[in-house]
Amino acid sequence: MRSPGRSHSTTAKRQPPTLQWLALLVSVGILAVASPLVAAWSAPGPTIPGRSIYVTNQLDNTLSVIDGSNYKVVATVPVGTSPAGVVVSPDGRYAYIAEGGDDAVSVLDTGTRTIATTVALPAGSSPRGVALSPRGEFLYVADGGSNRVSVVDTRTTRVVASVPVGTQPVSVAVTPDGGSAYVANAGSGDVSVIDTQTNRIIGVVTTGEFPAGVALTPDGGSAYVANELSADVTVINTRSGAVEATIPAGTSPFGVATSPDGRWVYVADLGPGKLAVIETRVRKVVSTVSIGGHGTDPFNVAATDHAIYVTNQGANTLAVIDPRTRHVVTTVTTGNSPYGVAVDPISRSVHTDTRS
Repeated sequence: MRSPGRSHSTTAKRQPPTLQWLALLVSVGILAVASPLVAAWSAPGPTIPGRSIYVTNQLDNTLSVIDGSNYKVVATVPVGTSPAGVVVSPDGRYAYIAEGGDDAVSVLDTGTRTIATTVALPAGSSPRGVALSPRGEFLYVADGGSNRVSVVDTRTTRVVASVPVGTQPVSVAVTPDGGSAYVANAGSGDVSVIDTQTNRIIGVVTTGEFPAGVALTPDGGSAYVANELSADVTVINTRSGAVEATIPAGTSPFGVATSPDGRWVYVADLGPGKLAVIETRVRKVVSTVSIGGHGTDPFNVAATDHAIYVTNQGANTLAVIDPRTRHVVTTVTTGNSPYGVAVDPISRSVHTDTRS
């Protein structure tokens, strides 16, 4: 929108009445460029038209589907018991939901917003975190109840491997080249590194207490691990396997995500109801974003170029944060106890099936 009140020559056309009023408001200091009043005329927050946000609601056994163009809930899909992590395929056609209470993974057809199939996991798996290989051929499921990672071939929707890891794995991330999977083991206080070609453990890295979330930088060079009970973030060099830094990060860091450009790491801090922002170049918290204070319980995080999304279990909301201003621009009411959050990687207008 052009700045109202711009000077005009005497030969310019007469402004419409609405623009005259805007110019008058600017002249007396009531309205400024990019003021809240102007912003209110557009959709709330930094939008992502053509893309959806998916949120699992752990106590409702549902999945909220949110329109990224206006941040409205457009569907509430019944899923299995105690849904936890969720991830969307690279082509945007499917969302995979870990069902902690059913020892299964549901596969959502994002076009019809219905469950296309369900993948049964071994009894007692109690799956939590999920991650996909870069092309989406394999799904890695952190089975918190059985201390394993299930590897699912997404083309056949069958479990093709079961990899023993540490105690109580709750989060998993795959390197951008697809060569390794990093598994946060909350119970044993470490990260297991899986060679995805052989589905064997090639390394174990000790972290802080109760590592609850793990995220990789876009270049694959570093893994950031949020340790809830030691209130810090472990930075692992993925090439050497060494711990390069330990960053104090609030009170109860849990979910973690990296920005698409790799400059920032976002950490959900359960205790004070905040989002901690780490700058990767200096490896320290440079700012915090208030999500709503104590009782909000920021849990998991997803990030795009346009927005940061934080599930808030205590408030039953999804916070949408502008990464430029680092302010909450809107909140979306979800179901009961939102757990995982995932975002369409591409606009629905260009979805194609890469699984065939």
